[in-house]
Amino acid sequence: MSLVHALRFALRTDRLGQVARWSDARRDRLAARRLRRLVAFAARRSRFYRRLYRGIDLRRCRLEDLPPVTKDMLREHFDDVLTDPLLKREDLSDFVRYPANLGTWYRSRYTVSHTSGSQGPPLFIVQDRAAIELLFSLMSARANAGTKPGPLEGLRRLREPARVAVVALHRGFYPSAAAFEFMAAETAPFTNVQWFSVAEAGLVPRLADFQPHSLVAYASVLEGLALEAERLGFRHLRQIANSSEQLTPRARRRIEAAFGVTVMDHYGMGECLFLSDGCPTDGGAHVNADWAILENVDDDHRPVPPGEPGRKVLVTNLANRVQPFIRYEVPDRIVMATEPCRCGSRLPRIGRIEGRSAEAVWITSADGRQRPLPGVLFHDAIDHLGRVREWRATQTAADRIRLELELLPGGRGAIDVPALVARLRSSGLPERVQVEVETVPGLGPDPRTGKFRRVISHVAPA
Repeated sequence: MSLVHALRFALRTDRLGQVARWSDARRDRLAARRLRRLVAFAARRSRFYRRLYRGIDLRRCRLEDLPPVTKDMLREHFDDVLTDPLLKREDLSDFVRYPANLGTWYRSRYTVSHTSGSQGPPLFIVQDRAAIELLFSLMSARANAGTKPGPLEGLRRLREPARVAVVALHRGFYPSAAAFEFMAAETAPFTNVQWFSVAEAGLVPRLADFQPHSLVAYASVLEGLALEAERLGFRHLRQIANSSEQLTPRARRRIEAAFGVTVMDHYGMGECLFLSDGCPTDGGAHVNADWAILENVDDDHRPVPPGEPGRKVLVTNLANRVQPFIRYEVPDRIVMATEPCRCGSRLPRIGRIEGRSAEAVWITSADGRQRPLPGVLFHDAIDHLGRVREWRATQTAADRIRLELELLPGGRGAIDVPALVARLRSSGLPERVQVEVETVPGLGPDPRTGKFRRVISHVAPA
């Protein structure tokens, strides 16, 4: 990173911090201008959106006049959705097939990732450099507890780069991991980012040696690390960030008590990683409403008032022009906060998330300690099969897991069970835990709650 680039990054971070304190009206006017430009660009450059918006006056329409889109729609018409005609699904599929391409710009300007498949078959996600730079600028400006972004903070970070520990299943092309591959280059010399795998045997001593200022991990992993707080002996830790899984109030209290720092509960998705940043004082997450629009709606896409749970959300990513996500439907249930918080941000706040369940199985290590394995372990292994429409992993005992697979329509041939189990083992599932794999005609939500759970554990944490 050049000095000019570093200065530009610091100034942009400072401005983003100021926008978080703007009035609602001023911020919404900025978002409306960005939305208008995005919609016009998508209708002009994307064959899919041109067809979808036919007959709509895009100069005068309201956001709610635009039809929502789903993952199935964007997957089915993938090439037509993209605004760069040189991008093709077949080529992207070849690109992600090689791990050596991690951290490499596709065609020198795009990052490529794919969703986990936790809500159906995966979807490739393409972003340009500007969107990635925005992600890290927003993280620096709004995802830090106890620090004030700006040039002075930037100068301090030049002297002492922030050490960021990212604990994940492993490196890969899933969105958050793929984005972090570029963090060291885009935020240097302000940060020192180091990867850690939940499957590695020496995770605790390696983290203790690194002594991070910031720790990023799944909620289930953070719960496990909280049990090791004394061995970790973090002396410089300033904050913890939960990623991907639901953070229950009980888990948050346990983690904060163990480490003595704030847990930031970020809510996002691969299609819009910078959707929100956790509130350091009142919990929940502030929506980055200048760059993303979050609509909490009922089954008929009608808005749900703050304080009441919706049935799903519609997300508009105002920064991604190469693959527009405009009123993109996500089956998460959230409740928007009704009261302002104490952190000073005037961005709208998600009070709580009701539709994401904590996904982890609890296993006993060789030393007798109980530790969680995150549900993303199953996401990753099943994604590599490429033929599964839906799945469920149920831990029936400490040493037994039943894995049910519903194949895609037209799927033929037997599942390579040994290969599937081998991938689970390589990601940290112990040999003594037996895995029973069964193909089933269909999987559905729990009839009592209406919610679909992919990872169910009947083993309670100690």
